[in-house]
Amino acid sequence: MNDQPPSAPQRGTGLAFVQHWDWVAEKSLMPRNTAMSVRAAVSQILKIEEGWEGIDVRRLDADSLIARFSNLSTLSPGSLATYESRFRSGLSSYLSYLDNPTSYQPKARKQSLPREASLQKSSKGRRKREGGAPVGTAAGSPPSQTPIQSGVRLVVYPFPVRPDVFAELKLPADLTAEEAERLSGFLRSVALASV
Repeated sequence: MNDQPPSAPQRGTGLAFVQHWDWVAEKSLMPRNTAMSVRAAVSQILKIEEGWEGIDVRRLDADSLIARFSNLSTLSPGSLATYESRFRSGLSSYLSYLDNPTSYQPKARKQSLPREASLQKSSKGRRKREGGAPVGTAAGSPPSQTPIQSGVRLVVYPFPVRPDVFAELKLPADLTAEEAERLSGFLRSVALASV
């Protein structure tokens, strides 16, 4: 089993930890969106550490790193909890990979209900707070999980990231300059440094 691409950084480093999730998605070891969500949390939390690319993940003080990330972050408490959960499960899974790459199976989240049933159940009887987000949902939740306030029209913009790689951005038709600036800052925070 070819468990690491030839151009991969040294195993056990911060950069290898982040890139591991690209490999997991490429090999279809878990759904791509799940792997990319873990990757985003891992990269954002690691990036608060100077020289994060070369740190030894096995010696990482996850509690301290997560606490520092929480102190520096402007994310909502719900989003912070999601990032922490993804980081911790991602770290556990990656350490398992480092210990035994030949029998590695990433740990996937358990889903008790099919996604559609879960969404229907969670949206029943919820009141809306000001701004349109249902009570009990994080402000930064993806549009697919947060009901959209009536009257808001989303436009899908294809974005060429690099040759043969396109992303789709779903944005409000009336996106403000302030919202665009926040989005730009978020995208800079999830980008990997050039190698």
